Amino acid sequence: MRKAAFDQNHASFRSLNQQMWQIPLISMTLTGGLWFGVSRAEDFFLFQIALLLLAAAGNGALFIILLRVRFVMEQYLKWLETNYPAGFVSARGTQWYSRSYLVRSLFQAMLVLAAVLSLILMGATAWTRWEEVSGIMPDDPALAYYESHARSLADGYETLSLESAHPALLTLITDTFGDRPLTVLDVGAGTGRDASWFASHGHRIVAVEPSPAMQEIGKRLHPDPKIEWRFDSLPGLSKIRSSGEKYDLIVLSAVWMHVKPDDRVQALRTLRSLLRPDGRIYLTLRIGPPEPVRGIYRVSVDALEDLLGPIGLKASKIDEQEDLLGRSNIKWIAMTIFNP
Repeated sequence: MRKAAFDQNHASFRSLNQQMWQIPLISMTLTGGLWFGVSRAEDFFLFQIALLLLAAAGNGALFIILLRVRFVMEQYLKWLETNYPAGFVSARGTQWYSRSYLVRSLFQAMLVLAAVLSLILMGATAWTRWEEVSGIMPDDPALAYYESHARSLADGYETLSLESAHPALLTLITDTFGDRPLTVLDVGAGTGRDASWFASHGHRIVAVEPSPAMQEIGKRLHPDPKIEWRFDSLPGLSKIRSSGEKYDLIVLSAVWMHVKPDDRVQALRTLRSLLRPDGRIYLTLRIGPPEPVRGIYRVSVDALEDLLGPIGLKASKIDEQEDLLGRSNIKWIAMTIFNP
């Protein structure tokens, strides 16, 4: 009977010992996998928070499991010491590196560190995103939509080149400015597709994008250091205006329909204040039904021209296109706005 009890306890102890040594491997796999998931989910803020919270909770649970496993192992050791004192080998040391529970303590410290770092990253992620979003287009449905659908929207944008999306813009640049390098402001830069084109053609480009998710995708898809990314938005563009810089060309591609009707006069005054005397504004109008959930308001050529006169600007229609994404109820009109 004593032999059977010894064999059973010995087998149980070995199993628990193996499990204890597997806990750090489980922790590293869990934490590394979840942190990698966070790095790949740039435009899913709540998913990032959930993954980091799961990493912290998982390491906390492993900490408790380790305590329990080591406690049970200690009971087996005490049983062995009591019942087989002649065969019991004590491993109690006097140096810091040979003391009892050293391995358990090191494992626990690693688990605590992983949990604490996950919580710190979760807090930093939440704070950074709050800092980026707060004060920029507050309560704006367009911003909320771009934040929630950044990846799918980016896939659609990147299927088109600037040349196919804006042929009239290229003609405008050639006819107005020739080959000289320009200082360009891209308002609502999205994924940076157009900004990347300007940077690759020797122009200085400032890309304004109020959506953190879109801007993160843009920096990843177009990691050109010559693209100067900024967080700002119409109608004020306060951060851009504070620099005092003027621009040869200001681009608003698929942006004007997101500007609230009551904010459009202020937006045009802002754009005029940023434009050099011989500069041009390139603006596209989405002619189609409004979509309140996406922050899309109705626009028209006549409505735009009515606003420009009192401000001292003029506009000219330079192109009209069907929707390149295949939406039959939408077409696009390209306008150039300039000082008379």
